[in-house]
Amino acid sequence: MQQSYQIIVMGQLDSRIDALKSAVIARSVNLGISPTELTFLTDSTFDQYDKKKPAMGIYFGHSDRNVSPFLKQILQDSILVAPVVTSLDAVNDEIPDELKHINAIEVASNETNVTRLTSLVFETFRLLRKERGIFISYRRIGSQPLADLLYEELDKRGFDVFIDVRSVPPAVDFQAELWHRMSDVDVIVLIDTPGFREGRWTSAELAQANLLGIQTLHLLWPGQTEDSNYSFSRFLKLELSDFADQTPGQGASITIEAIGNICDRAEELRAEAMALRHAHLIDYFCDLARDLALNPTVQPQRWISVAISKKSLAVVPAVGRPTSDRINAIFDSISEHKGVDDEIWIIYDSRGLHPNWLKHLSWLDSHLPVRTISMKDALSSLQGHLI
Repeated sequence: MQQSYQIIVMGQLDSRIDALKSAVIARSVNLGISPTELTFLTDSTFDQYDKKKPAMGIYFGHSDRNVSPFLKQILQDSILVAPVVTSLDAVNDEIPDELKHINAIEVASNETNVTRLTSLVFETFRLLRKERGIFISYRRIGSQPLADLLYEELDKRGFDVFIDVRSVPPAVDFQAELWHRMSDVDVIVLIDTPGFREGRWTSAELAQANLLGIQTLHLLWPGQTEDSNYSFSRFLKLELSDFADQTPGQGASITIEAIGNICDRAEELRAEAMALRHAHLIDYFCDLARDLALNPTVQPQRWISVAISKKSLAVVPAVGRPTSDRINAIFDSISEHKGVDDEIWIIYDSRGLHPNWLKHLSWLDSHLPVRTISMKDALSSLQGHLI
């Protein structure tokens, strides 16, 4: 049965809803999800609402603060409702009392921040993980002020930002921590200033990113040119007009608009990066299973079922670093769809993960009703079930 995700929009349905619909459709394509699986409902079409299917509400605030007649039912059904305001200072003026206890998201009348609201939609439906890791790669001599500005803005937008000395505590093996943290990020923002490509860590970082299939938003400083060696890069050229005084310097004078554009592009690339890494895990496991004459089936909810030795496996790809919270969320969601006796595996890419983390996962496996299987161990694990 095809999964159907319901987005219930209420309040002031102005140009922001049109921008949201366009962004959601574009994002679904990037994630490999058919746009037909996403349904927008309003007051006039609420009779199509099905409480048995995934749903979320979005209330677009306005001065009248009129309450949708269906808001009470949505809240009673324990559906998440995201209040949207034109400014965070306008919550009391635009949001009804029933929703004021929920953190609002700012989407101005000029549709600024629609990208973040779009991500929230897919995160709510577990089509995009809520953790939002991003790594800033830069040369301190050439772009420290810009790196700091990006750190602050991305952090404000809810990203978990990794940036050298701010993110690695003293007396820690920098390279081991760098690879461990990089394995869990969605996107690298690379600030390519003159001399950056000759830096100590540049080649190593990009090689590791290419190995893991992590996408890179490659910011080209004015005068820098594209390089075909950066195969996973999405280039974004910075122009002199992106700096308030027309002089790049170290980036301190970059405009608010340019910073916003960079962060929006990172958000968009994040969805594409997640989809590619997720697809890689699925393809890898299915190929292994077929090589063993098994018949894996990718389910609509994007996990794999495979019958093996009179048992059935439910194999769920996990992009990045498996954590106890993520394992628990996967177990809860997959339990709704798998057979009663199915064994659950979570397959992940262990490359770059710290040995202590892998040891921790092994310990969890002995205590939980679900197993974490690294890609390198998937073949032997499958063969063990065939014996």
